[in-house]
Amino acid sequence: MNDEIGKYNNDEIQQGRLDSVLQQVLETLEGGRRDIYDIAEDCRKQCEALKTRLEEAIIETAGLIKQVDKCERLEKMARVRLMEVSRNFRAFSESYIKEAYQTAQVLQNELIGLRQQEVYLRKKRDELSLQLKKFEGITNKAEGCLQTTNLALKVLEVNVARVSDTLEDVHRKQQMAIWNVESLEAQRRKIARELHDGPAQTMASMLMRLDLVDYLFKQDPEQTIEELSNIRGMGRESLSDIRRIMFDLKPSALRELGLVATLKEYFDDYESKYNFTIEFVFFGKERKYELAVAIALFRLVQEAIANVRKHAGVAKAMVKMEETPAGLTLVIKDEGLGFDVDEAINSENDSYGILGMKERAELFGGRIKIISNPGVGTQVIVELPAEGEEDSGQD
Repeated sequence: MNDEIGKYNNDEIQQGRLDSVLQQVLETLEGGRRDIYDIAEDCRKQCEALKTRLEEAIIETAGLIKQVDKCERLEKMARVRLMEVSRNFRAFSESYIKEAYQTAQVLQNELIGLRQQEVYLRKKRDELSLQLKKFEGITNKAEGCLQTTNLALKVLEVNVARVSDTLEDVHRKQQMAIWNVESLEAQRRKIARELHDGPAQTMASMLMRLDLVDYLFKQDPEQTIEELSNIRGMGRESLSDIRRIMFDLKPSALRELGLVATLKEYFDDYESKYNFTIEFVFFGKERKYELAVAIALFRLVQEAIANVRKHAGVAKAMVKMEETPAGLTLVIKDEGLGFDVDEAINSENDSYGILGMKERAELFGGRIKIISNPGVGTQVIVELPAEGEEDSGQD
């Protein structure tokens, strides 16, 4: 009896220590969240100030370009006049000749000065544009980190509220929360890279072309129309990229739509994006899973479908999802090239991500089985016991 009491007290102490550590993590994340928010706010203010300065620089540059054009015409006329004087030197009076030389010299000096100013203003405008892009990049990154931190706080708060009576269950939930945060952070980094390499670059190019349109508007209307057409095309391309990137945020709809509806939307988009056919069937009554579990299942399906498209040599996959009182069974199947599972696991470069998929399945109490051989296709079978579902009393 004394041994049992001692073990119980020890479990209580360990759980209390764990709660204390989790609370410290929450407080640290909250402090970090406030710091990230302050950084984002400062960067937004810098962006607004730089936008104002950049607009002023663009207007000033455009005005100076007009002055340069006017001075070039006058300087050219002065040189033509000077050439006429040189050809008929005796036909003009000394004062006229002197005035022609002086006028040409003054205009030439003025043109040199204006061109130097133009170079300086263009450089200033370009530097302001680069600074603005840098601060916008920092702002976007800070906002992404802020969203991730908010999600991490919510995940940890949920896990703290649901700490079970056993240390093993507490440890599992901690690991799941950590995996969830890391997975979402990796997805944020991916989206940030795609935004930087796609729409951000396109929009920067559009801004430069709009500067050119401003200059060409009165000079060459036909070319202005052509440039506007090009900018319109770039805008459509950028919008298409943004819509594609937005799709990667679909897991955020898992809470509202549920796993089955989110998978259907994902498959529809995947088919249109990659010209890839996915046959999806669902049996049983859908359970409502914890968000972390639903995201983990969604990511497993994503990875399995990506493996089919990249490695199987076919453009079709079958997905079957079945809910029973015992739990969930999820099967992703293809009739492609297949591979040696043991060889893939033991290779240095696990291109199929088998170990990672197994670790994810084990984190939420499930298991994964991969059946494949060269030439006979592949089956990925995920099984999740019923205790992995969310408490039916929760919203």
